[in-house]
Amino acid sequence: MEKKVFKFITVDQLDKEQDFLHRMALEGWHFTKYKNLRYHFEEGKPANYIYRIDYKETLEDLDEYLTIFEDAGWEAIYSYPIFQGSWIYFRKLSTDETQPLEIFTDKDSMIGLLKKVRMQWTWFGTFMSFILLFILLSNVFTTKSLISGIPITICFLVILILYGKMFVNLTKKINHLEER
Repeated sequence: MEKKVFKFITVDQLDKEQDFLHRMALEGWHFTKYKNLRYHFEEGKPANYIYRIDYKETLEDLDEYLTIFEDAGWEAIYSYPIFQGSWIYFRKLSTDETQPLEIFTDKDSMIGLLKKVRMQWTWFGTFMSFILLFILLSNVFTTKSLISGIPITICFLVILILYGKMFVNLTKKINHLEER
């Protein structure tokens, strides 16, 4: 049986997403894919799968990249293409609760991932903000009506707040890791 769960998790909340997938696996729902803000799960036996997510910027050496993870015992579950790269979801069965399983064994690798993600999404958010601002200003000057620009203004503010929040949260995580 398949189960679909609608859940909106932003890129600055990787830990939250990984924990969500882990909790679902403990309940016997195993992640298969992500599409249209919905997580797809297959029913199975409850298992202590630990999920980890990585963003791979270039896909040219994808086979070699996946082999490294497979050799370390990680199973690639799903690849979600975005921008020029892809989010790749991995899982591994945990047999020892006392030792956390991580795909990044050093803080510099994690800092590198967070900086890549911050840069990609900051550019995207800035680009979207400028497009909406241009549409808003065009609308104001062509219709001479501020009321018709309200939906565009709301979209602009939502994007500004959402991407601003992501930038701040990712920067805090990077600074926290750099201080350790």
